[in-house]
Amino acid sequence: MPPTMSSLFDPGALAIVVAGTVLATVARCGWREFGAALTAAFRLLGGGFAEAANRKALALAVQAIARDGHRRADPALPPDRALGLMLETYLRHGSTDAIADMRRAERALDEARRVGAAQVFGWAGELAPVFGLIGTLYGLTQLVPANTAANPTAAIMGAVSTAVLTSLYGALIAHLVCHPLASAIERRGLAEERAREALADWFAAQITQKDAAAAAGHRAHLRGVA
Repeated sequence: MPPTMSSLFDPGALAIVVAGTVLATVARCGWREFGAALTAAFRLLGGGFAEAANRKALALAVQAIARDGHRRADPALPPDRALGLMLETYLRHGSTDAIADMRRAERALDEARRVGAAQVFGWAGELAPVFGLIGTLYGLTQLVPANTAANPTAAIMGAVSTAVLTSLYGALIAHLVCHPLASAIERRGLAEERAREALADWFAAQITQKDAAAAAGHRAHLRGVA
C-alpha cells in the first residue's frame, strides 16, 4: 500500500465510527429491523427478480388451469413468493377477487419492508458523521500523552491523525455506503414491484378471459339444450 494511502487507514478510528454507528442504529430501530435491512442489502448482490422464470411458470400454470380447471390443476409455483401465493390463492378459491385482495396485502407488506430497510440505512447515514465527530473528540483527548517519557511529537501527531480520520470515515461511510444502499434498496424494490405487477396483471387477464370463454360456452350449451 502506498505511503499516502496507508496514512489514511487507521483501524482504531474506523472501529470507533463503524461500531458506534451500528450500535446507535440498532438502538434506534431494533435488531429485527436492522437484520432485515442487512438482508435487503445482501439481496442487492443477487440477480433480483427472475422475470423470465416467473413468466414461464405463470404461462404453464394458465395452460394447466385451462386444461384441467383450477381445482384439479397442479402447476409448479413461480419462484417469486408473492406470485406463488397469488397462484395458490386462485387454485384454492378460483376467484379473481381473492387474487386482488391477496395482491393488495402483499403490496402493502413489500412496501413496508422496502421502506423499513431503506430507513434503517438512512438512519445509519445520519449517525455515521455523528460518530465521526465523537471519534474526533476522542482523538483530541489523546493530545497529551499518558506516558510523559514517550515522544510527545509522535503522540500528538497520532492523536491529530485519529481525530481527522474519524470525521473522514464518518462522512465516507454515510455518503458512500449508507445513503447509496438506502437508495439502491428503494430502486430495486420499486423495479421488482413493477415487474411483479405486470406479470400479475397478465395472469389475471388470462384467467378472466378463460372464465369468460367458459361462461359463454356454458350459455351456448344451455341454449342448445333448450
